[in-house]
Amino acid sequence: MAQTQVLCTEGFTELGKLLAGEAATALKAVFCMEGTCTVSAASTFANPGTAATKIAGNGLNQADADTVVSSTTTVTDDTAELDHVFTASGTETVTGFGVTNDDDDVLYGEVCLNAGVAMESSDTLTVEFKIQFKAD
Repeated sequence: MAQTQVLCTEGFTELGKLLAGEAATALKAVFCMEGTCTVSAASTFANPGTAATKIAGNGLNQADADTVVSSTTTVTDDTAELDHVFTASGTETVTGFGVTNDDDDVLYGEVCLNAGVAMESSDTLTVEFKIQFKAD
């Protein structure tokens, strides 16, 4: 399925603080979104997906990711990878998802799906988000 994705300015500021040893937390959690979803680097934890909203329940609300690990894209451990499986407990249409820090207050990045995914109770949605670090 085609999608659009972006790293958010808010996440870059968190990464800068993390690298400097200042108060910041690493990539940790993920949430699903509903409604009209358009990615924007200016999106924030409080306002993700432009016109989209965070799903607040039905098993698709914010949760700690199943795994957050380093992985290899070009050279060993040059990528941070978040993976999570959501299991719906009700009916929702997922139009995207966002990834956040461990404090649940900074949006590292977001993904908007090409089309909404209709979820019913017991349906699963697997999401993955990768941030590769490399020279320009």
